[in-house]
Amino acid sequence: MFPMGFISGLFCVWLLRDTPQKESLPTSQICLIIDDFGNSLNRDIQGFLSLDHTLTFAIIPGHTYSKETASLAAEKGVETLIHMPMESWDGIDPDEAAFCLHEGLNPGEFEQRISLAFDEIPGAVGMNNHQGSKSTGDAQQMKILARILKHRNKLFLDSFTNPDSKAFVTMKKMGVKTGLRHLFLDNIDEESAIKAQLDSLIVIALERGSVIGIGHCKPVTLKVLREVLPEIEKKGIHLVPASAVAN
Repeated sequence: MFPMGFISGLFCVWLLRDTPQKESLPTSQICLIIDDFGNSLNRDIQGFLSLDHTLTFAIIPGHTYSKETASLAAEKGVETLIHMPMESWDGIDPDEAAFCLHEGLNPGEFEQRISLAFDEIPGAVGMNNHQGSKSTGDAQQMKILARILKHRNKLFLDSFTNPDSKAFVTMKKMGVKTGLRHLFLDNIDEESAIKAQLDSLIVIALERGSVIGIGHCKPVTLKVLREVLPEIEKKGIHLVPASAVAN
């Protein structure tokens, strides 16, 4: 059986296939978002911070190093998102319960948790969902979130952990700048698999103009990015932050 990330990745490629192509593609762009910062500031995290390429870091609020990571990213000019915990079909992670968005909250509680997250990561241009397979499938929750982000003039990037996600469509309807993840880089934590996913991103970028990939702050992902990112740029493909592809 294929993992859900692989299946949803195929679904995104299928959507792209059936999307009318632009007449000309003067610029090919890849947005790479790296999730799950905030738990550590070990050698690997420092390695991501030292990469001399345009990436977007998604930081989980409420963890030991969330504020410090956000500060270090700001010093290095790295764009950040809040990697906002949301309820999954498996439930709520107890370590993230204080920030997690879920169906039991009223709009005021939604806003309070989002405000706390932006207090911790004040430079964030918006957010993407951490887990959230249940929450993003709930149109009412996504409407509440969209109203809050619209008021703050912040974007939302749908990590697309649920093929029935209502997040992207809801944000579009409510005028929130948004984007949709096309591929996960490292659901299979092996060099060859990550390189294959990056190759797929290159193909989509060259054919369609722009594409969004999400990886995680894993040692193998860092190793592959160090090797492959210079080669991507040599192909004339621009690495851009999330704010450049959200519309």
